[in-house]
Amino acid sequence: MTRNKHKIALFTDLQGDISSLLKSAVSLAQIINGEIEVLNVTKPTAVIGKENQLSAMRTLNREYIQTEKRMKNILSPIIDNYGVAINYSSTFGNIRNEIDRYLHENDPDIIVLGRHKSKHFNTAENRVINFVLSVFKGPVLIVSHDKGLEPGMKIGIGSLNCSEGIFGSSFTEELFLHSNSPLKSFNIGESSNFPPQTAGSEGRKTINFVFDLNENTVNNLPVYLSISNIDLLLLDGGNKEKEDLSRLLNIYDKVKKSDINIMITGEKHTHYDFNTTLKIA
Repeated sequence: MTRNKHKIALFTDLQGDISSLLKSAVSLAQIINGEIEVLNVTKPTAVIGKENQLSAMRTLNREYIQTEKRMKNILSPIIDNYGVAINYSSTFGNIRNEIDRYLHENDPDIIVLGRHKSKHFNTAENRVINFVLSVFKGPVLIVSHDKGLEPGMKIGIGSLNCSEGIFGSSFTEELFLHSNSPLKSFNIGESSNFPPQTAGSEGRKTINFVFDLNENTVNNLPVYLSISNIDLLLLDGGNKEKEDLSRLLNIYDKVKKSDINIMITGEKHTHYDFNTTLKIA
C-alpha cells in the first residue's frame, strides 16, 4: 500500500494522564495530514515479581488484556471527539529495544514523545528522548505535560538558532500555514551570524530576537520563551551526527525547563510503501 499521509508514531508507557500527548498528536495530524500510531511499551519487571515461569506468563497475559481495555478507553473519546483514526499496539520489553524494533519495521515520518517537569536530567523519560534523538533521523515532537497542542487551534511558532534551510521544507511550511502570528526567531550569538529573515515562500513573516551569548541569557532563556506566546518551538536537528547531537542535547537541556512544546527538525523523510500490523481502536 502506498503511503499518502505522514505517519506519526506516539510512544508511551501509559503512566499517568496521556490526554495532552494524544491531543497534541491529533493537532499535528490535522496540520500536516497525518495518521497516528500509538505504541505502548511496558517493562515486564513492572508487572511480574519473583514468580515462576508459568505464573509470570499468566500475569503478563492478564496485564496485556487489561492494557488493551485501558488503551481503548483512552483512545475512544479522542477518536469520537476529533474524528481521527488512531492505530495502536502494546508490547512488553525494554522500551529502547522495542522502539528500535518499531522504527525498523514501521518507518514513521514523525515521532511524538511526552515530557514531564523534573529537576533531574537523567530520568527514564529523558533517557528515552535522548535515545530517540540518537537513532531517528526525522522530526520529533516533544510535548509539554501542562501545555500541549490543541486540535483545531492555530499555533504560535518560534525557533531557536535555526538555519534558514529548515524553513524551506514542505513540513515546516505546513506548520506555518496554521500559525496565528509571525515566526518568533530567537538567536543567541553574534548578530552578524544571523542574517535577517523576512518572509518564506508562503508569505511567512519573522520577528527576530538576537541575544549575546552569556550565562545570563542562557539562564533566562526559558523565561523569554514562556512569555512570548509560543506554542511550538523549532530546534534545528541538523544531521543528528555525534557532534550535532551533543549540541542539540545541550540546547534541549536548556529549553525543556519551559512549558513550550518542542519540535526538533530532522532530515527530509521520504514516503515509502508500508504495511502495518497495528490494531485500530
